[in-house]
Amino acid sequence: MSSITKRGLTAVPAVACLLLTTGSLLAQDAIDVGIPSVEVDGYARRSGVDVLHYDIALELPVNGREIAGHTTILYEASVSTLHPTLDLDFGPMTIDSVSVDGERAEFSHQGEKLTVRAPREPVATRHTASVWYHGEPQDGLIIQPNRHGEVVVFADNWPDRARYWFPAVDHPSDKATVGFEIVAPAKWRVVANGYRSQLSKLEDGRVLTRWIETGSIPTYCMVLGAAPFSVTTAGVVNGVEVTHWTYPADSLAGEAAFSRSTEILSFYDSLFGPFPYEKLAHVQSSTRYGGMENASAIFYSESAIGDALRTGAGDPGEGDDQLSSLVAHETVHQWFGDAVTENDWHHLWLSEGFASYFAAVFFEFHGSSTGRGPEELTRRMRAMAASVVAYHRQSPEPIYGQTRREYESLLTPNNYQKGAWVLHMLRRRVGDQVFFDAIRSFYGELRGQTAWTADFERVAEHASGMDLGWFFAQWVGRPGMPVLAIDQKTDRLIVRQLQPGDPYRLDFELELTTGAGKRRLEVEMKTSTVEINVEPFNPVTKIEIDPDGWLLYATPDQAQD
Repeated sequence: MSSITKRGLTAVPAVACLLLTTGSLLAQDAIDVGIPSVEVDGYARRSGVDVLHYDIALELPVNGREIAGHTTILYEASVSTLHPTLDLDFGPMTIDSVSVDGERAEFSHQGEKLTVRAPREPVATRHTASVWYHGEPQDGLIIQPNRHGEVVVFADNWPDRARYWFPAVDHPSDKATVGFEIVAPAKWRVVANGYRSQLSKLEDGRVLTRWIETGSIPTYCMVLGAAPFSVTTAGVVNGVEVTHWTYPADSLAGEAAFSRSTEILSFYDSLFGPFPYEKLAHVQSSTRYGGMENASAIFYSESAIGDALRTGAGDPGEGDDQLSSLVAHETVHQWFGDAVTENDWHHLWLSEGFASYFAAVFFEFHGSSTGRGPEELTRRMRAMAASVVAYHRQSPEPIYGQTRREYESLLTPNNYQKGAWVLHMLRRRVGDQVFFDAIRSFYGELRGQTAWTADFERVAEHASGMDLGWFFAQWVGRPGMPVLAIDQKTDRLIVRQLQPGDPYRLDFELELTTGAGKRRLEVEMKTSTVEINVEPFNPVTKIEIDPDGWLLYATPDQAQD
């Protein structure tokens, strides 16, 4: 989300990471403490039930905001109990009836909890629960005029608002496949997750559309959109059709905004592994966020897309880059966030940090209006570092915390920009080949499943042969970043870590300028102070810390600003 055949890395140019190192400083090893895989986001897990599939049938209104719904849930009982129940999240809609395995079932609906009496069966038996309901959704399914005054319908579920229009286990820890059966006025086209299996006109003039998603996705990605869309096909990438869905009045702007959509998909398909879904639709929508990564049907702010020509899209420049960056960010989420999903909201960086970093990596390899290659990546990473430093001054907390319960409060530079920096620094530590191998393995092993930070750490350690627990504990589990300063003496340089608490374990370069030219030193620092001997007869006139932008740190001035 943004407020804005076997394939491998061989299709992507290799990054040149030449280190002109003339010296190295070593110190003691750090202690490996890691990031725990524990449930801390406050959501009560349904330990006895695993939802496998949702079938969501809706009748959308010709007038007004009232819908009629029928959701069937295929689930597996993972625990045998004397009085089993199916506990679902469901908002204040009127429930007409409930059945389990075709038989009427007792239920209780209080607040946003729906409890259904289920049959007592042995472990690993499967059942279907069906809920019929109607009413006006308070949230989640937005029925309102768009920017052109036309009434449209869009699902807007993140983080836990799917419950307001269909009953579900509304948490990313329980993923499922989903099907939609949508009856809508003929003036609308309907888009949803997966592939379209049926489009037919009913006797009363309305249209029935069925969509089926065969990959397991979190409920926050289960969406539909209904509007008088103009639909164009941008191309086919390795068998995946890419389409653009826009309001007719904004179709030219939409084509400009999505001008790099197939290029972006092709890059990530080669970088990460095969695209996980049946199609990819980029959809102009009337929803809350600048971009929302719904699996195979990405929704974008209607104004961001509709005003694309005003921001310079189609004429290379900053406007183009911002929109392409948004498209890249949301496309990355198809792999990381949708196919591989964080098990607990406090591991959100596995989604947003990945999307933020690999959006920048796209421009590293494919270029922007300001350039391409390592220099372009460095420029983007330094911009993200500035956001992290500024945020830390106001909210000194780690990426992985255990206190926030309002999930939208997790949409901070910690999970986005600092999460991106974790990946960037890991890439330097293990090297390009190992890093990208680890990313592909992480996706390949956990596609369709949920993940913890420890899962990514395990994959990265296996790929690299390194102990990386200290790395993730330091950068994900610790607040802030190192604050570095250098004292210059006649015959030595003194590098100091000035941040509170224990010293960080760091490796970075110093570039020294002397009368004889420039040279670089590779510094490994695990104590608060390190001294570097220099030649007194050849004084250092300039010192640059981390000249190529591979370390997240702050200067004393930045830390106190």
